[in-house]
Amino acid sequence: MTAELSGVDLAHQVLAAACGQARKHRGHREEKPKRHAGQVVRRDGREPLGLGTAIPWMMAERGMVAPAVGGNVLTRFDDILVAAAPELA
Repeated sequence: MTAELSGVDLAHQVLAAACGQARKHRGHREEKPKRHAGQVVRRDGREPLGLGTAIPWMMAERGMVAPAVGGNVLTRFDDILVAAAPELA
């Protein structure tokens, strides 16, 4: 007497068969070739730069400088207050 499999039982059988096949072929997987993240030199001699290197380099080339440490409005608040409203200082 053979019992017909229901949907759940059939799914369990298919899953068990797939797991068995995966165990058999575990070591025979083809590996994709890995990309090498090496430095690329263009034909015209230029090398690509990272963004963290390119931005400061471009700023220096154009004469733009980063603000000095402490060179913000809060450090000069007393001077600004005296110039704007001497009666409050």
